[in-house]
Amino acid sequence: MAEAHQAIGVFDEHKRGVELLYSDEGIRISFTIPPPHEIRRSVVRELFHLQRAAKRGVYPAPPFVAILTVVAISVIVAFSPTESWWRSGPISVVVWHVGNFLMPYWHLLPNSIYVAYLAAWAAFLGLLLLMAVQRLFLRLLLSYRGWLYLAPRQKSRVVMAWAALLKVFGGRHPLTYSFQDALPRLPLPPLKDTIQRYLKSVHPLLTSKEYEEVERMADEFVHKEGPKLQFYLYLKSWWSSNYVTDWWEKYVYLKGRSSLMINSNYYALPGANLDFSLTKKPVALAAALVHEFLLFKQDLDREHLAPQLIRGIVPLCMSQYQRIFSCTRIPGRETDTLKLYHHKSKHIAVFCHGRVFKMPLFEKGQYGKLLTKFEIQRQFEWIEATALATGAPSKAEENLAALTAAGRIEWAENREQFLSSGVNKRSLEVIESAVFVVVLQNDVAKDWTSMGKDLIHGNGGNRWFDKSFNLVIYKNSVAGINAEHAWADAPVMAHAWEQVYTTQCYTIPYDDNGDTLVQSEDERESKIPPCRMLQWDLSTSLEGAVLKSLSDAEKAISDFDLKVISHTDYGKGLIKKFRVSPDAFIQMALQLAYYRNSGTITQTYESSMTRLYRDGRTETVRPVTDESKEFVLGMVDPKLSDAEKLKLLQQACDVHQDSYRNAMSGKGIDRHLFTLYCVSVGFGLESPFLNNALSRPWRLSTSQQPQQQTDNWRLVEKALEGTQYSMDDARCPGGGFGPVAEDGYGVSYMVAGENMLGFHISSKKSCTSTSSDKFAEDIEQALADLKALWHPKE
Repeated sequence: MAEAHQAIGVFDEHKRGVELLYSDEGIRISFTIPPPHEIRRSVVRELFHLQRAAKRGVYPAPPFVAILTVVAISVIVAFSPTESWWRSGPISVVVWHVGNFLMPYWHLLPNSIYVAYLAAWAAFLGLLLLMAVQRLFLRLLLSYRGWLYLAPRQKSRVVMAWAALLKVFGGRHPLTYSFQDALPRLPLPPLKDTIQRYLKSVHPLLTSKEYEEVERMADEFVHKEGPKLQFYLYLKSWWSSNYVTDWWEKYVYLKGRSSLMINSNYYALPGANLDFSLTKKPVALAAALVHEFLLFKQDLDREHLAPQLIRGIVPLCMSQYQRIFSCTRIPGRETDTLKLYHHKSKHIAVFCHGRVFKMPLFEKGQYGKLLTKFEIQRQFEWIEATALATGAPSKAEENLAALTAAGRIEWAENREQFLSSGVNKRSLEVIESAVFVVVLQNDVAKDWTSMGKDLIHGNGGNRWFDKSFNLVIYKNSVAGINAEHAWADAPVMAHAWEQVYTTQCYTIPYDDNGDTLVQSEDERESKIPPCRMLQWDLSTSLEGAVLKSLSDAEKAISDFDLKVISHTDYGKGLIKKFRVSPDAFIQMALQLAYYRNSGTITQTYESSMTRLYRDGRTETVRPVTDESKEFVLGMVDPKLSDAEKLKLLQQACDVHQDSYRNAMSGKGIDRHLFTLYCVSVGFGLESPFLNNALSRPWRLSTSQQPQQQTDNWRLVEKALEGTQYSMDDARCPGGGFGPVAEDGYGVSYMVAGENMLGFHISSKKSCTSTSSDKFAEDIEQALADLKALWHPKE
């Protein structure tokens, strides 16, 4: 059929609209008109989006106030005397002349109607202008960063006045995306400032001779190619909403060709106590969590989810939330793409006993109301029974998801060759268009470490790594998350997971038998849309591709070393007594632990966020400084007293906290250097300085996980009163990721309450110089040594 493929070309293909095809026989044009109910649904959807856009446009004023204002002005002008200011003032004269010019025939109407009409559109334009001025002023307020540099409990009249203005102009009860247009653009730092900060950051890592060479390259860069690259980057910062994000997503994530498994994805654990479960039926837990995720999605779709605020007043960018659900990473030979299926995504894909099922989530197909928790539980029970009754699948079908664990080029080629037509294409579309993936796993989660390992990679063939996230349900009724990284950063997924998990905890939606609660007896016999087991045409070649991908995944899994620990001797309660930031304190502990572990100080990555700006994602904080190096060396110096060591710790923490604030304020180092490098590649310019700066490995990659992003924890505490469980059982120890460097560590940590610190430490077993178990011991020892510096006054 090769000749047939060459004879037919498709210019454009749509399920709705015009389809144009040509062949040797001629040209064929077909028109596809959607059914009436779909047209009606599209119209309703567009009207809803228009309503949301209008409400965001006039925010913080309620829409009815804007409408009443326009109507009131129209009435006042229409019934005012001709000689009044409303009818003869300078503004009215301009409006009259503009109206006559733009609408020469409208004056044929009765004068009162024409005047009211002109007044209405003038009032409307004036309202838009007023809203634009308000939005501009709000953007100016949100550009202020003085509050970020205040020490805890430090007061400033300027900051107090700024906060008062922000509360007034920020409005009340905002929609999810109300602040998006008011968020400032990420500022482009001056070139010389970034270079100086970079040189300062590498100074403690280099010998005198190495530093002189780097300094020479930096000086050459600043005086030669640097200004040209900075100029074009400056232009990009003006015409794009964020001069970093689009390139960061494209070149760091979507153009990455290695496997997503371990190298890019991450995981999130449930409550700290794996015996903490409000039901002993995993299908009931799955139903409750799925239902809560769908309610979260509905809040997002309707923009009822409150935007996240720092200190209750400063909004964060919410754009990443648009891709939590119904989002899939599509592999490509050169670059991947993120595809959204919002309007057609009304189901989830369920992996159970080696089979894949499509589970509808709404009654009457995709146009009815959301199924109840109990109805969803009935769906899961049917799936589980059907999967068992069908019999054991072949090894290839059981591990079909291993295709997504392969390198991106290999997966793209396999997808095109084996899954681009027929039944395989239709089954693949079900998975990729699903709201998310649920994995009903027939294993028991035993401890944090084994569960973390299983969540991030499974067995290599039971996670759909391309999906925005997989919800994994274990046999002992605990659950966790496997998430893809390109669509959003971990705090976004963590927020959704915390909201869903804690709501399930405080609502306790289970009866005494462990089933989800029934709202009415009709639910037990209600007619629900049938689930469907996906079919696959498994050719010998496809089976071979699956088994090869599985074998490669198993090799990577066997090389992955993870250790999850909980430090319960103290938490942020004691750290605050040191008068330092908890994050800075932990970073200094990690520096001390790494020095003891390897005998060296290494370039360290800490992830910070830039969501104070529109479309912001992350920035790098560089914890290694001259002060942190002095602190580490001081801690291993027996000649120094505890008081001297404590002073070194506080100095290092203060410098680190300033670096973190700079990163949040758009004054980071690494994203600026990265975008300069992108421009240089675009112009074909070779920059020794940029090549040297961006090629240095991150042997210690760290990230703090957010905690308490919702207001649900007090409700959880109240719900657990009188039960065998406490808040410590429900509190999540966070999640983790794989190491960035082959000979390095990945460390994710969480400050979980006043008396607990959680650490997720990853490395490669193939590297003889790293060991997650050993590094965990070094962290514990470093934390103990830092605690020993605290000597409360008698």
